[in-house]
Amino acid sequence: MRLKKFEIHNYKGIETAAFEWDDIAILIGENNAGKSTVLQALDQFLGGSLVRDEAWFHNNATAEESCIELIGWFDNLTQPESESTAVKGRMQDQEWILKKNYWRDDGDGGRWSEQYFSYSCQEEFRNWPAQPNSWSNFPDEYQPLIDQIPEKGARPNAQTRERLRELVRDKSPELIDTSEPDWVPNPGGGGNWKSNANSIIPRFILVKAVHDAGDEAGSKEASSYGKIVSLVVERRMVRRPELIQLRAQMEAVLKLFRPDPEHPENQAVEIKELENRINTQLNQVVAGLASITTNEPDIRPILLPSTNLVLKDLASGVETPVAHQGHGLQRTLVMTLLQVLSEIEAEPSEEDEGELLDARSVILAVEEPELYMHPQMERKMRDLLYRLASQTAFQVICTTHSPVFLDMGERHTSIVRVVKDAVGVVSFFQVTSDLFEGEDAQSDRNQLRLITSFHPTVNEVFFARRVVLLEEQSALVAFQRCAELTGLFERHPDVRRDAMLIDCLGKKSIPLFQKVLNHFRIKYTVVHDEDEGKPDALVTNAKIETLLSAGDMENSRYMISPKDLEDMLGYHAKKHKPYEALMAIADLCQNDCLPVEFSRAMNWVYFEQETEPA
Repeated sequence: MRLKKFEIHNYKGIETAAFEWDDIAILIGENNAGKSTVLQALDQFLGGSLVRDEAWFHNNATAEESCIELIGWFDNLTQPESESTAVKGRMQDQEWILKKNYWRDDGDGGRWSEQYFSYSCQEEFRNWPAQPNSWSNFPDEYQPLIDQIPEKGARPNAQTRERLRELVRDKSPELIDTSEPDWVPNPGGGGNWKSNANSIIPRFILVKAVHDAGDEAGSKEASSYGKIVSLVVERRMVRRPELIQLRAQMEAVLKLFRPDPEHPENQAVEIKELENRINTQLNQVVAGLASITTNEPDIRPILLPSTNLVLKDLASGVETPVAHQGHGLQRTLVMTLLQVLSEIEAEPSEEDEGELLDARSVILAVEEPELYMHPQMERKMRDLLYRLASQTAFQVICTTHSPVFLDMGERHTSIVRVVKDAVGVVSFFQVTSDLFEGEDAQSDRNQLRLITSFHPTVNEVFFARRVVLLEEQSALVAFQRCAELTGLFERHPDVRRDAMLIDCLGKKSIPLFQKVLNHFRIKYTVVHDEDEGKPDALVTNAKIETLLSAGDMENSRYMISPKDLEDMLGYHAKKHKPYEALMAIADLCQNDCLPVEFSRAMNWVYFEQETEPA
């Protein structure tokens, strides 16, 4: 099972937002934009706990009409997941859609409430009796199917009625009327459906940005660190023959307590005898049939006890909990554990080795994976997260302020830009399909992939307030050096932060960047040579103009005319162009003869106007 799409309503600072997901999602945005809130919402949705804090509600509105709504679209379900109580008969177009609502009912003593929904069709069994407590109450068309129920008993109970429904679905579907899909509250009618839903959705492990050492390195399994340790041990140990044998024995014991209409021989005769004695007495007072049910224990803690790590000083021999170590070491240990986990997941396994104790998929969420890491380790962590995400049983989501974790050329669909506007409205911007189409699609894709591979700083466009797209490095050098020499940065210290200059490595690459920036709603300015008299350049100029108007932002363009930057600055170079541009700018500034046309272009780069602001 994989979480394909996630939708959030009225959760903390997010009124409504949604994003799609494949194997990895990278959340970017300024501080306080809402990135961590997304991870907390996922933790709430996948963790199954009840909301008990009004601060979790948007604008602290806890009434049912403004309730928290968390919705997940799941696909790639395994056969056991598809046949589980929560899912069976409730798939829509190969997807299972689950919604959880949370609110506080102030009219009932301030009781905190939750409600589960499945987006599915409703089944109505034709002529199903209003009082299905006797087999004789069922119409004639049901009687042949009733006769096929093993150990059906004198009166129907919940198990035998469900068995009858299954027989109808399989052998007499004409007796079922199906409604249009809609939100169905608490399908199945009881806590069992809720428990089953929570038992099959992915396991969620959140590695928080370290503020308190105990958040990441606590001794309890409930902590993120403890979950990772236990997961690594479980994945390695779960197929040991001893554990497989013990699990089979425990399953055999549990079957003694389970009513099973298809295999009544599995249930202990002592349980059946107790049910008969209870019903004999009960039927003297009221018409009904009682059955003994059990709350099945979680056998995982028995088979695999909670595990943890301690560090031993080789000199003193003293063992120290990881919680007492520095944040850098904690993050290194987390990365080490994830590395081991990825290796274990990649190892081939024998088909007869047995099943995992908990076969659910895993969603790993990491807040700011770049924390406490030098650049080389950042890149290693990035490769590790992408490698984990490629494993069948894993999905990865992280928040970051580092361009190292972005892949604009290869995986732009994984990037989710989180933006909070001036009035506090949070929006998500994401590309959900391939940006490149047509005959040149593959060439464009390869070109952008090459640029980002050998020029990784271009990923910084996602963190800029305004991007300036330049043809080549010599233009970037010229504008930046001139701003330094003329004192522009001193007069306007904010422009370094507000304007991000990007070398697109050629005019032909500028439209590629425009496509990305348009889709992510990032404001930009294009500054390029007009290249009068060059047919190929004029074609590219037209593409730039078309894409400029396609963006939703107030984007702009400035053309250096009539020819190019070299003519404007009075130098000509076949090689070492950035150096020659730098020297030309230095000479012009020193002699106070900077061309007016260049000053206008520079002002457009930094201020989007031809004159410098006062």
